[in-house]
Amino acid sequence: MNWTTDRRDGNEGQAQMELTSGALLWTVLGLTVLVTGATVWQWPRLARPGWTSVLARLGALLTAQLGLVLVAALLINGYGDFYPTWDDLLGSDQQVTFGPSTGNAGDALPTAHGSRLVRPDGSSPAWPAGRPASVGALASVRVLGPRTGLHQQAYVYLPPQYFQPAYARTRFPVLVMMTGYPGTIATTLDRLNPPREASRLITEGRMQPTVLVLVSQNVALPRDTNCVDSVGGPAVETYFTDELPTALRSAYRLAPGPDSWAVEGYSEGGTCALAFGLRHPSVYGVVADLGGDYGLYENRQTGTLFGPPGPDREHLLQQADFNWRLTHLPQPSIRVLLGTAVKDRDYPATKRFLAEVRAPLRATPMLLQTGGHNFGTWAVEQGPMLEWISGQLAH
Repeated sequence: MNWTTDRRDGNEGQAQMELTSGALLWTVLGLTVLVTGATVWQWPRLARPGWTSVLARLGALLTAQLGLVLVAALLINGYGDFYPTWDDLLGSDQQVTFGPSTGNAGDALPTAHGSRLVRPDGSSPAWPAGRPASVGALASVRVLGPRTGLHQQAYVYLPPQYFQPAYARTRFPVLVMMTGYPGTIATTLDRLNPPREASRLITEGRMQPTVLVLVSQNVALPRDTNCVDSVGGPAVETYFTDELPTALRSAYRLAPGPDSWAVEGYSEGGTCALAFGLRHPSVYGVVADLGGDYGLYENRQTGTLFGPPGPDREHLLQQADFNWRLTHLPQPSIRVLLGTAVKDRDYPATKRFLAEVRAPLRATPMLLQTGGHNFGTWAVEQGPMLEWISGQLAH
């Protein structure tokens, strides 16, 4: 697969009229202006008595309003890149392909402090139903961070083998799964249901028994913390790269090294997963980023994360730029999966990132021909992503 040139499907005219194209937006906006202008110009004629005139007025008003709604929908879709193409909107079948990889162990995880760090929260997810030794078990817990003061809800899925006598002394690999912003783990469970997909793959022998931990990095909603230890704010990075692994190891039979720990996310969760892998390779040795960015940033939702102007802020901003890290710092010994689509707005940034990858870091692109920033795309990517991660984790 050639990552130095863009791939295009169909003719140029079709590409120009995709859902996020300026041509389509300006066409709809122009037609809306024409219809509105014609309605105003012809209103005296439409104001005549009779059912025909009433229906004509109603049709003209509805057409103008529909045009305004379509313009607003196109603007929102263009901003979020939810449905880049007509195929995405219509739900056409997707085919996942893997590109060539470009391009091992670190420090031990912190010592566990006891199971008091993971507490059942009383709620019970609807799935699964049955004996744990047959289908596994899904529990809702609170994971406490003593130093950061954070205590996030998490869904922990234990595979069937966790409860089987033959595996009584086995320590299992772990996959931490994060959400988008401002997503919740309840939404992830409802729309993607990773435990159900993992259970199916494990039963079919396509995925090794793995503990899944669904947890949201959104600790201070409506503020977006971007998964960093913000200056004067919550220490989200410390929680996810120190306290969360420590707490989980205190409560479950989990393998200790980074080759047995993976982190994954979609949208901002993917950005955070990649950040944790690049910045903390001694914790997470395997990473999957589905539709994330390639750097940590500030905007109106985040507020000031990196402190006031000055040398410290400039240093933190540099460290937050993933491409800067690849070109100026030793590349970590981790394995990374990057999920993207040819027509996604993240495709050029993904190519730039891959071009900078050098050993010992290994990065593998997972490519869709079409796809957007939406759960339909992430649902298609989820199964292949879980299988890929399983193949990278230590057995």
